[in-house]
Amino acid sequence: MTESEGGAREAHDAAGRPRRPMLAGVEVREADLEATPGLHVATVVIRVASAVVLLLALVQFVLFWRDAPPGGVGVSLLVSDTIRLIVFSALLWAGAELSRVMIKSHHDLRATRILVARQTYMIRQMGIAAGQLPAEDQVGNRRAEDAT
Repeated sequence: MTESEGGAREAHDAAGRPRRPMLAGVEVREADLEATPGLHVATVVIRVASAVVLLLALVQFVLFWRDAPPGGVGVSLLVSDTIRLIVFSALLWAGAELSRVMIKSHHDLRATRILVARQTYMIRQMGIAAGQLPAEDQVGNRRAEDAT
């Protein structure tokens, strides 16, 4: 594929497989470099839904008191329905917070994965330099054969 056909030209290794991106001398998977925009969007949508439900509960409460029926009829129904909507709104907000926690834990996991790969690379290079490890990997390039 040429640069004019599909943008940037992909680099290939000796076996003809596409090379992975390099970060500090270590090959990393594409998934380790990509963000999680879907979870960000889901978090925003859930928070907006939570705000809408809370707003509807408040509007319902205000409209009831502006034109209240005589004798206080329906106050218990109003209170129970408003409480139910507020609890549902809080549960939606908690779901959005869980999504945010998943995003943050994904960032931590990704950083840990990259850090361990860098440390493995550095220790391997130190072993090769000291003559304790062979320069060529006897098993093969395991990271290149991982599923992407």
